[in-house]
Parts: sequence; structure tokens; C-alpha cells
Amino acid sequence: MPLDVMTLANQVRDMTKLAVDGSAERLVRRRKIQQLIDRHVGHEDHWNDAVVLSERSVWLQSTVVDTFDTVHHLPPVPTDYALVAADGSQLDVERHGMAICYLINIGRVFLRYGAHPMARLSAMPTLGFRDHELYITDGMRRVPVEGQLLNAKRDVAEGTALVGLVDEFIDQSIPAIALQDGTLVRWNLANSEDAVREALLTPYLDALSALKARRIPVASYISRPRSPEMMGMVRLMLCPDVDVPARKGAVCDKCSDVAAGRQPSCTMADDFADADIYADRLKDGQRGPLHVSLARANRDYYGEHEIHFFYMRVADEIARVEIPKWVATDADLLNRVHSIVYDQAMRGQGCPVALARAHEQAVVKASDRRVFLEMVEQSLIKNEAPALNSRKRSSKEFQAL
Repeated sequence: MPLDVMTLANQVRDMTKLAVDGSAERLVRRRKIQQLIDRHVGHEDHWNDAVVLSERSVWLQSTVVDTFDTVHHLPPVPTDYALVAADGSQLDVERHGMAICYLINIGRVFLRYGAHPMARLSAMPTLGFRDHELYITDGMRRVPVEGQLLNAKRDVAEGTALVGLVDEFIDQSIPAIALQDGTLVRWNLANSEDAVREALLTPYLDALSALKARRIPVASYISRPRSPEMMGMVRLMLCPDVDVPARKGAVCDKCSDVAAGRQPSCTMADDFADADIYADRLKDGQRGPLHVSLARANRDYYGEHEIHFFYMRVADEIARVEIPKWVATDADLLNRVHSIVYDQAMRGQGCPVALARAHEQAVVKASDRRVFLEMVEQSLIKNEAPALNSRKRSSKEFQAL
């Protein structure tokens, strides 16, 4: 049945009216938040302590490495540079399919600019069907590799692909970086069992270690980020319960405002992301201060690879760039990432060229999926193995009333 456009149109009009009516009030709150941050320039350590004391806060948070008003101009972009990039997609285990398996497809890109330009694009598909690929074993337990765990396995494959690309193409004669799409923090593994983290996080961290050993800085690029980690610190500035000298942080389920029947003071920060704040502070090519993500996975398991991030303006957009600690603490590597990632994003009109090409190589189109499923079916039939869809899947393919 086609989409009911007339019914949807009324809801779209309501949504638009709500956005327009709230724009003036939102602008006022945004200016107040900017003024609040400016008043606390020079007191970053105080608010970093507040963040540490506020472990029971419900908000995402980060600490800041530089002063709040830090602005770094774009470093010179190397005339000659190289980079490798990887992106992935997958077909998850389909319970109603003919065989229990999954497909991970990794797009691999090498680009070189300057006197000797070169480009190499490829894709590497991997079919998971063996028992040790479909399950993570923990004693007598078998944890299926599907859903979020399959996403994590794809992330591992992307990291491993970057190391392979560096070894194949990078000769250290010119500046080079490695680039991934999305976040470097494996959020989905924070609360996993030890066996799952050992199977999926450890090899990813090993890939970061391999890049560190080769002195190739790795970074990830997030376009139009909605992360509110810096805003988590802003909420602490607004919180009446935070008292750093008394070693008291925010405890949201014991909020004094709520207990007194008042609206929580921190609601001034509602609906704002970090990028909204930096949009007013950065000009084209500039990056703001370094932050450290306090995501549990990052804090507890990343060690020397602890993920830092900064926001950078690319034309009319604010992007988030994530890097490991060993890149963040090395000025040469940090400036290399800043300049090359910006140049890539400008070449790609907002998205780094290497990541766009890697995505194109990685994506599994609907037609590719059909070819893959037909390949599986024909192979099973040829070898006289069971090749039956579930009744549910067959019914979806046959429309009847």
C-alpha cells in the first residue's frame, strides 16, 4: 500500500509550525549558553573535576583538554599526501533465509595527491558461515554474532583493512593518514560480556596499535554530529547541586530542582548538540578544543588509544573528528589529521573523498543482495542440500488477499 501522503502532510505542517514557533526561544537559550561558557574560560580543570564527580548524571559527558575558547587555524595542507580509508556494510543473519550466514563487505581506498597521483579502489566481501564465525563461545554459552555484534565485527574488519592498506600502499615518503567513517568508540561493546569484548574489541584495538607502530595517524569523520558530550558539561555549569570544593557532583535522580517542584535548571541545554555551540565559534577550516570522550568503553578499555575528539568547520557545516590519544598528544600528527581531513572534506563538498569512495565500494545494493541469495540457493540445490525459505519469507514474496 502506498504512503498516505495527505495524512502525512498535516503532520509535516504541524512539525514545521512547532519548529518555527520555537526558533526565537531557542536562539535566546543558545546565546545564554555561549555567555555561560565564556564566563568559565580559564576554569576548565574545575569543570573537568565536576564531570568526574558526576558519574551518576544521566547525561553524556566529556572532559576538555584545552581552554573553552581555543581556536586552531587550519595548518598548511601538504602538496603531496596520501591516505587510506575503509568503510563497510553487511547483510545480517536472516532467520527466514535458506542458510544461516552473514555477509560483510569492506570498501578499501588508497588515494595519493601531488606529483605522483594514484588511486586504488576495491572491495573485500567475507561470508561468515562457520560455527566460530556465527557464534562467540563463552564456556557453555554461544552468543550469536548478529545485530549490534555483527556491526562490531564489521568495525573490526574496517580497522584491519586500514592496516592492510597501509602495508600495501604507504611508503612513508609523504604525509599519510588512515580514515574511518563514524565513531572510533565501540559504544555497543561497553556492557558486553568479557568473551564478547575479547573477540570483538581486542582485535580492533590491535589494529589501532598496528597503525601507531607504523606512525600513521588514524581518525574518523562524523558529518553533522548530534553528540551532546560538551553539552553534558554545560549542564553541570547550570546544575545547582554541583559543588566541586565539597566534592559533590550532579546526581540527576536526586535533583534539588525537581524535589522543590521547579523545572530543572539544566533544561536550558535541552535539544542542543555540541555542534550547535561550535557553529558560533569557528570559521572555515578552524577547529576547537580537544575533548576526551567519557563513554564507558573508551574510559575502561581503550588505554593508550583513549579517544579524543574536536569539532571543525568545513564550509557551512560543523564536523566531528575523532582520534586516539597518541595522535591527540603529538602536534605533528594532530596537525596532519586537521589539514588532510579538511582538504578531503572540501574536495568532497562536505564528505571526505576517500570515505565517499569507500562507501561506494562497500554498499550492498538490493540487486547485489538478490544475486547473493540466488547464488546461495543455487549452490545448495546443486549440492543437494536443503534450500527452503521459511513460510514467513515465502508469504512476503507472494501477495494475496
